[in-house]
Amino acid sequence: TGEFEAGFEINEDLPSSQQQNMGQTREHIILSRGLGVSQLIVVVNKLDASDPPWSQQRFEHIKSRLLPFLHSNGFQQKRIRFIPISGLTGVNVKEKLGKQAEELAKWYNGPTLLKAIDDFLPAQRNVEKPLRMIVSDVYSEGRGVIAKARVTQGLLQVGDKVAVLPIGDEAVVGRIEHGKATSASASPYSYAPSSTTTSSSSPGENADRSQIAIAGDSIDIVLTGIDIARTSPGCILSHTESHLRPPVKKKIIAKILSMESLLVPIIRGSQVLLHMHSIDVPAAITKLVCTTKRNTTKTQERPRMITGGSNATVEVTMKERICMEEFSACRSLGRFVLRRGGDTIAVGVIEQILG
Repeated sequence: TGEFEAGFEINEDLPSSQQQNMGQTREHIILSRGLGVSQLIVVVNKLDASDPPWSQQRFEHIKSRLLPFLHSNGFQQKRIRFIPISGLTGVNVKEKLGKQAEELAKWYNGPTLLKAIDDFLPAQRNVEKPLRMIVSDVYSEGRGVIAKARVTQGLLQVGDKVAVLPIGDEAVVGRIEHGKATSASASPYSYAPSSTTTSSSSPGENADRSQIAIAGDSIDIVLTGIDIARTSPGCILSHTESHLRPPVKKKIIAKILSMESLLVPIIRGSQVLLHMHSIDVPAAITKLVCTTKRNTTKTQERPRMITGGSNATVEVTMKERICMEEFSACRSLGRFVLRRGGDTIAVGVIEQILG
């Protein structure tokens, strides 16, 4: 049994208590899809240690075992790429050099790992939607409060007034700071002002960009008119108009997918920890609406429990009100992970917000 089998394969003859300790490859795949990952690179490492070294047969075996599971979890074939490498020697990580690379080149003519990462499709920026910013950290500086945040959708500019939710206080954006590239020339994925300008750059182009932030940007913003005690990691910044703010509620109807390694079934009244972006909130499963076993179409209404590897619709009630939205309206505020006793038991998306 190799390392791949130890982390992925399930022995049906073993009890579930032993299957839980057989590795986390399956769980990581389910979690990544549940948290919004749509493009995936499967790096097949240590292929230089196979028998024989750089075995195409071993590579194809791993690929054939993983692909059906990736497809069943919603990954599209055109968004998956398998890359053979040797992390120890560096073969096919950045370059294809040396005698080992010659062995690999006999059957593999694809890109290196870094080239495959560079080939990722850029994420769609939902600039036209209402502003949603997720704060990951806050600290004070002078008279203002600096918040590290990611703009998940919408547009923000210096001078805008924003609502800090779920508290509801308002603040003014005093300054926006974009991250800077560490290399001599800015990354094509960074909007940081370059240290040098070219004659083709229009006057004020960088200055204009430094005054705004759009969906997809990770920025530091200076907020004025608010006390740092009224802010915290996990709070949401939005427009001040009431109809443009996300709901602040505590009860939802959600679709969840339970982990295959689930030992104790989920029942009505189960106490869980709901993890969403930067926050963890105690919650309870207050109603089991229906459940569907994976790879089947048979639905059971009002089930008594949810076992491992099941799709289900449940009602979840949080201990406190938080900012959240239906997944169709805002993906970042509409997906979550349920944990219990330190273990991930399910991933889910919000279908409906109740109250």
